[in-house]
This record gives sequence, structure tokens and C-alpha cells, in this order.
Amino acid sequence: MAEGHYQVLARTWRPQAFDEVVGQQHITRTLQNAIENQRIGHAYLFIGSRGIGKTTTARILAKALNCLSSPGPTANPCGTCENCVSIAAGRNIDVLEIDGASNNSVDDVRQIRDNVRLVPSSSRYKIYVIDEVHQLSGSAFNALLKTLEEPPAHAVFILATTEAHKVPATIISRCQRYDFRRVGQDDICTLLRRILDQEQVTCSDEVLLAIARAADGGIRDAESILEQLISYCGQEITFKDVFEVLGLVDWAQLNALCDAMLDKDIATQLRIVEDIVATGKDLSQFVQDIIRYFRNLLVCKTAHTRIQELLALPGHELAAMQQRADRFALTRLIQLIEQFAELSKGFDSQLAQRIALETLLIRVSKVAVEVSIDTVLEKLVQLGAGGVGPVAAASPPAAEPARAGKSEGPPSPPKRAPAPHQAPAQSPEHESASAPFRATVTESNMREAWLRVTEEAGAENLNLGIWLGQAAPAGIENETILLEFTRDQQNARSYLERPENRAAVERILRTLTANLTGYRTLVNGNVPEAPRPARETQPRAAAAHVNPELARQALEDPHIAKVVDVFKGEIVDIKRHVKE
Repeated sequence: MAEGHYQVLARTWRPQAFDEVVGQQHITRTLQNAIENQRIGHAYLFIGSRGIGKTTTARILAKALNCLSSPGPTANPCGTCENCVSIAAGRNIDVLEIDGASNNSVDDVRQIRDNVRLVPSSSRYKIYVIDEVHQLSGSAFNALLKTLEEPPAHAVFILATTEAHKVPATIISRCQRYDFRRVGQDDICTLLRRILDQEQVTCSDEVLLAIARAADGGIRDAESILEQLISYCGQEITFKDVFEVLGLVDWAQLNALCDAMLDKDIATQLRIVEDIVATGKDLSQFVQDIIRYFRNLLVCKTAHTRIQELLALPGHELAAMQQRADRFALTRLIQLIEQFAELSKGFDSQLAQRIALETLLIRVSKVAVEVSIDTVLEKLVQLGAGGVGPVAAASPPAAEPARAGKSEGPPSPPKRAPAPHQAPAQSPEHESASAPFRATVTESNMREAWLRVTEEAGAENLNLGIWLGQAAPAGIENETILLEFTRDQQNARSYLERPENRAAVERILRTLTANLTGYRTLVNGNVPEAPRPARETQPRAAAAHVNPELARQALEDPHIAKVVDVFKGEIVDIKRHVKE
């Protein structure tokens, strides 16, 4: 090496002992115990993705077997003897590192087979490290089989591969298999901080976390990224520098895109895509970032007790993601991930992918209801159990209440379930504050106010909206609205008396009205049956060719009426069952 020749960080900080290997303690400990107990194998298979320590561990194992500071193999090689130094430098004649990609023929393997019989010149073991072994040809693997199964006592084979499925089972069965893991973000950040302290470069923890995320579990990738950033920034690395150098999308833009999707703001979504394209970022990578972002939202939505462990995000960023996740329905997040995953497939051009991305963003903003087969089955099961639970559809429409009297001067017009020709109803991602009621409710307009409360509750929880729809506003006492139920509506009344449901409804009352903070339920056997919504009796209850009278009689069955209401369907045929 020439005097003053610069060595990159990945080589400078390459581990020289088992204890220095980051994130692979399950492997290094096993190898150390095997050496201490003199249980040294003749063939090892190291499996794992690139840059996580396979070849490095192979070199350390070679030093441990051949270290001259000990009378035999040692779990802690000295690193200073002639063998340790020459192995670390890659010039020891008894430790042969072979590239399986360029030495993959039968002749290459036959040469190894002929040379393996020769005893080592200055070491205890003759060690063959074959990197990317999966690239050997089928004939080469066959030529290696016998030697790999019964090598000389002085020979040790270490095979390394990133694609274990391409290695024949006959080879794997002759080796001790070690699976290397992707390194965790915390371990990567700790290593990078140690390197930066030695290099006298300053940066924040957010910078290290961004580098670790970009490296995706690869130590060598993380060190290469850090090398590039130091060359670009000098002695101080900022969070903005990471995104500029790596061409990543700033999380602020992903947050803005998510908010625009929640608010159905198509113009903002298209502007963000335009900004990504204008700054020269790869749209394929952008789609991957979107998938990763919504995956994080899904984790926030489902893994309540282990969010910090699974995401490893800064506290403020985690809190912001949690708030956004709460505004999505679970099935909506799953659908979005599946839809964006489709966009990650190959496109002929950047333009084609841009059009596909913009089309998807427009579609998910415009289409009010996207019900999957899982959602339909879930509704059917819950109907059979006596009620519809809070099904997390993509954008469930607000439930229609069973009673809705005339309004005298409503503070704001109610939103009805959309007919086919009407604009789609707002989805549950919209917050209540987007259309505040905030008017004083009196007995003259309480029915209209209660309709608005029912719709808002149904947007958050379909089951809650349905049961609220059975209540009839009967009056107002101070800050409490009185709700009447008939004697055959005890299930609805019991449901609304549950603490969690009461808390949800009272929160909506405080949000939408200026003077109501709670409700009280009453039982009145004289309360008349409320008329069914108009669409259940004629407009959408039956097709044009169905007898209206028969359709009306069918809808008198509460089970049929509920199915028609839940699935926004219509009766297309009526058949009478005749008992024989």
C-alpha cells in the first residue's frame, strides 16, 4: 500500500475479532464455543444478505483457527501475529478466498480438489472461503460434493451466499449452516456514532436513524452512505443533507401526501408528485417509500404495545404517525398498501409509472366505497350474529338513523346516503372538525341535530351509528338530550349505555353542538314506530320489475330491511317458499 493511501470506512472499520462483529451474536457466540470445545467443523455455510458480515466472520474464523499466539485454535485471536496480520490483509497462502461468480466451472473446482490434499505451509488449517457459492454451475457443485463431505483433516471450507435457495440441498446437508440477520437500526446507529466520534464529525441522532433506515440492515451500506455524506458535508452532517445526497423523499412530503389523501385534496397530491419528479427523484423509489410509510401506519394501528420497538422512530415522529393512523380504518390501510404494491412492479418508463401513480391517488380520493370480499363476509357473519359490528371498510357511508323528523331551521343540512347519481359521501378519514355543527340545539331542531350526530357516529363506527338510529329524541334537559326507545329496543338501549359507547357519543355531542354534553335513555312503550327511510320503502328497495306491494311486505321483516340497508342494495326478485 502506498504511503498515505486512503482506506474507506468500510475497510478501516472492518471487525478483526468475534466481539467486534455487529448484530450477529447468535453466530459469533456459537463459533467461539465450538472452538473452545474443540468441535471444529470441516464445512460451514454462511447465508445472509450483502454487507452484514459473512466474509468478515469467515476471516475472523480463519484467524481463530490459525493464530500463532496460542498452541491451538483460540476463540480470541491476537490480531498481531504473522498469520492474523496476513489473513486480515488477504495475502495468507493457506487461506484462499475464491469468488464463486468468476470461478464457477468444473475445472476451477477440480483445481481446488487437487490442491486441498496439500498440507498448509505455515498454518494449522488450509481454509477455502468461497464467496457467492450459489453461482457455481451444477457440474461444479457435483465435483465439490465428495471433497466437501470428506475433506482432509487440515482443510476447512467456508461457503458464503446471498441466495441460499440456489445452493443444492446435497451441499447444504454437508455443511454447518449459519443464517446471518439484517442488523437492527439501534446497532447500526451505535456503530456509526462510534465512527463519527473517531472521525470528529458531528450529526444528530435523526441523521443516524435516517442512514440506518436507508441502509436497510446492511452494515457495509451504512458505512458507505456515511462515507459519502462526510465527503459531501465535511465536519457536520444535517438531516437535509441525507435526503439530498441519497435522493430520498423527505418524510415531511410523505406526511403531506398522507394528509392530502385523508382530506381528499387531489390538487395537493398531484403537486407533491410533480415536486418529486421535478427534483429528479426516482418514482419507483418514491412508491417504495410510500409503501414503507403506510406499513408504519399499519403497525401504529395494530401493534399498540410494541410500536417503538418495531418502528424505531423519534418520539415526535412516532406521535404524528399515530395520529394519522387513528384517522384510517384498518382495512383502508391494508387496501392502500396492496394498491401501492401493485405500482412497485416494473413499468416501461417513468412517465407510465407517474400516470399510474396519479391515477391511483385520484381513484382512492374519489371513490367513496371500496368493499372487499373480506368486508362483505365480515358483515354477513355479524348480521347472522344479530348485528353489524364496526366493519372497517375503505370508506363506509354514514349510517341512516331510523328516525329523522322534520327540522325547523337546521343549523346545517344533513348528509344523506348517496344515490347512484349523487356525489360520494365523505369517508371516515375526515375529522368531525371538517364540518362543525356548533349550534345551540333546542327542541325545535333537535331531530336534525340528532341526525347529524348519528351520521358522524356512523362514520366512525358503523355499528354505533345503526344503534343510535333507533333512538328518538324526546327533549332537552339542561345539557342533556333525552332519547326514547320502545320496549322491543332494549338491545339498542343497552348498547348505548356501555361506557365506551357513551364516551364516544358524548365526545361527538360536544364537538358538533354548542350546548349538549350528554344523553339519557328512556323506555316508552307508547313511542310509535318511526317510518323507514324513504329509500327502504320504494326508491332503492326494489327494482322496477318487482311488485311494489310485495317489496314493501318483504321490508317489514327487520332482517331483510337490515341487509338491504347495510349493503345499500335493492330487491331484484321475490320468491315464496311453499311448504309441502
